[in-house]
Amino acid sequence: MEVIVEVIFDLMLVMMLLSLFNLIRYTIKIRKVMKMHKDNPNIRGISIVNGEIKVIENMPNTEQIAEEKSKELVTDPICGTELLKEDAYRILKDGKEYFFCSWECREKFLAH
Repeated sequence: MEVIVEVIFDLMLVMMLLSLFNLIRYTIKIRKVMKMHKDNPNIRGISIVNGEIKVIENMPNTEQIAEEKSKELVTDPICGTELLKEDAYRILKDGKEYFFCSWECREKFLAH
């Protein structure tokens, strides 16, 4: 019985040493990768998959591209001014939506 306990204890000790060795090895690899990319402002993090270390980067201006898509431009039919859809005065006439840069342009449109 004592021999079995010693063997199990020895196996656990070997497993812990292997885990510690892998932890140290990956820590060194991560530090090396981070040093290689230290001047890159787009790094979001590090990914370790199947032993391979990859740098996770922001796609160039991903947030800005998404923000610009949400900001649609519309044209005022009276004066031709382009403006953000969210900032425009709106009316619905004959099932079509019209956008205006100012209240005056809106009133001129309604007067026609």
